Amino acid sequence: MYGPLDVVALVGEKVTGLIVRPRPPSNTWLHYGTELTNSSGRLTFTIPPESALPYGVYPVRMVVRGDHTYAESYLTVVAPGTWSVVFSIDGSFTASVSIMCGNPKVQAGAVDVVR
Repeated sequence: MYGPLDVVALVGEKVTGLIVRPRPPSNTWLHYGTELTNSSGRLTFTIPPESALPYGVYPVRMVVRGDHTYAESYLTVVAPGTWSVVFSIDGSFTASVSIMCGNPKVQAGAVDVVR
């Protein structure tokens, strides 16, 4: 989707995945493939073993081929067995889903706990 008010998913769109090169020359974007979005507007990229990235955090850019708009995020590569926690400080991740089948609410002191 193009924004929070857009209700139409990017169905059947070609999207190119780019990741910043981990070694010099830095700030070079590597092309990791172009995939087609599914009926929900989602896609999956598989990084082949020969292109595996070392541990670290990498900028990622997903470019819609039709109009060259893009979304940016980060990919974090960690050692197998590394523990992690997934949360959303602003509630956007859990705004429509709650594992307790209720309305998710921001808990008092949540920002302090995350800090």
